[in-house]
Amino acid sequence: MHNLLKSFVSLGVALLLMGCRGDDRPQVPYNKLPKSTVQEDFLAMNRGFLELEREDIKHYIDSLDLKMDSTMSGLLYRIDEVGYGDSVSKTDEVTIRYTLTLLDGTTCDDLRDVARIVRLGKGNLIKGLEEAVRMLKVSGSGTFIIPSYLAYGVSGKKGCIPPWNPVFCKVTLIEINK
Repeated sequence: MHNLLKSFVSLGVALLLMGCRGDDRPQVPYNKLPKSTVQEDFLAMNRGFLELEREDIKHYIDSLDLKMDSTMSGLLYRIDEVGYGDSVSKTDEVTIRYTLTLLDGTTCDDLRDVARIVRLGKGNLIKGLEEAVRMLKVSGSGTFIIPSYLAYGVSGKKGCIPPWNPVFCKVTLIEINK
């Protein structure tokens, strides 16, 4: 992930340098540029960042020889145990166990031995983890890679997950309370 951060910084420096022209035209301060220009620059940076993140995730999957599918949102998944019973709905209260790690193996949340009860649809879980839980049935488990935009995004998680980091997650659904 450090390579991703270095690449992101390099991309930002490159965009900054591209804005420095060698001619005599007056430079316009960034905050005085038309809003559309600023938005286009940020969109270009975000596209570049997402491409770098996709490459890091692909390298991670290839290095571990994982076989994973992808949802429309970009969540990567593999259902390890199918489970039984009803599927989870968007507002169910569920009991889950899970671990979250960075792609470098650093453990951030380890709830393998402690079940967590959570109401879905209330913002109690990151978007990618909530989507992952909704894919499971009781006693089912899965392996997921959650891209940063479905995880902690630009803010990260203080003390553990740096900004713009995807996370690796293993989840087991213990119980559904409708």
